Amino acid sequence: MTLKGAAQEIRDTVTMDQILGLYGYTPRHGFIVCPFHGDKDASLKVYKGTGGWHCFGCGKGGSVIDFVMAHEGCDFRTAVEAIDHALGLRLRDPRENPFEAERHERIQEWLDDFVGAIYAYLDAVKKMIEAEQIRDFHRMQKLEEQRKTDVQGISADDWTFLLTWQDEDEYNNYRIEKIGELKEEVAAWRRKRRRVMSR
Repeated sequence: MTLKGAAQEIRDTVTMDQILGLYGYTPRHGFIVCPFHGDKDASLKVYKGTGGWHCFGCGKGGSVIDFVMAHEGCDFRTAVEAIDHALGLRLRDPRENPFEAERHERIQEWLDDFVGAIYAYLDAVKKMIEAEQIRDFHRMQKLEEQRKTDVQGISADDWTFLLTWQDEDEYNNYRIEKIGELKEEVAAWRRKRRRVMSR
């Protein structure tokens, strides 16, 4: 598997708990003492599953790979291969037939690029929805303030917006949740395709 493909597989499947376990860290209420600065208040937030990490003290954060890079002071390739080896994932094992390996590598690169494009599109849609939520929330606040002082000055469209804002916000939260589920389905599909190709 290519370095890029192995890295994406690690981001999709390896949890922060697995990585922290390798270093002997045990989160309490989702936080640990940050090993990257003189932290005394357990400022490093560990997100569930493959959500990564973020330190509210020093500002560092990212994926499981970023954590290993920061902890070991190593480059991206070394971190990916270290995780692969430590967890026995066998993502970077070479194939016996070099020509077959080259063909599989080209297909894997195409697959990774394809999935990356899907992820980028879904992330763009999510950002658009979140921006819409922020805009609508500010509009609702302004109209609520206006309603207290000038009820007559609120148009029919604004009244409709006020009455339906909460439902729209819930619907947008539902859409964001579905985007997350779709990304998980795409990742599962890619893993399945990789298993089929490795037979």
